[in-house]
Amino acid sequence: MVKKLLDTNFEKFYKVNEYVAQTSPMRTHYHSSNPAERWLWNQKKKHIENIFKKLLIKNVVDLGCGDVEMLDVIPKKIDYTGIDISPTQIAYARKKIKKIGRKNTKVKIGDVLNSDFKSNTFDAALLCDIVEHVLDPERLFNETKKLVKKNGHIIISIPNEFMWKTIRAMLCRYPLRSPDHIHSIKPIDIKSFFKTESQISLPLPFSSQFSLINIFYIKNVK
Repeated sequence: MVKKLLDTNFEKFYKVNEYVAQTSPMRTHYHSSNPAERWLWNQKKKHIENIFKKLLIKNVVDLGCGDVEMLDVIPKKIDYTGIDISPTQIAYARKKIKKIGRKNTKVKIGDVLNSDFKSNTFDAALLCDIVEHVLDPERLFNETKKLVKKNGHIIISIPNEFMWKTIRAMLCRYPLRSPDHIHSIKPIDIKSFFKTESQISLPLPFSSQFSLINIFYIKNVK
């Protein structure tokens, strides 16, 4: 069962989410000055990239796309659509897209729990470090299943909240928990909702319990 870390409402959530977007957007992890942190997050990108290389798909939706750091792992032949509730993140995303000159790519401001995308629109969906941020994870899962076609694919990555908190405590880094994490998500929470095809744990492939990041691949969504 998904564990709630924080009682909040949409207004409070939005304010905190935007503050984090302005002070420590996702790209700060991938380009961290700490080589261990940089290695870990780029290993996640590498594994997700390997999943996408095997998929015969035409389009993908990136739910909670942030500053589109994950765009780097999406093959250029695939149409990319990103959505994020943060105007700051979408501004970063548009700058990056313009800078790299990537075509067949669009991003928009919107709530992943209330998107206006039509059902059965996408061949695949990417939920990368988004589940722990939303007010209602189960609703996010249902919305994702609705957007993805019958034989489509979903890729999900989640942090191990306990391990991240433990490491931050050991390094005396505060706050111990990211202020925009509303829920603690465990592998069992993903597997109880989806029939997962594969799971990757980083940095310890043999242990999801003691790894920092877990990645799940789901196929034949419906």
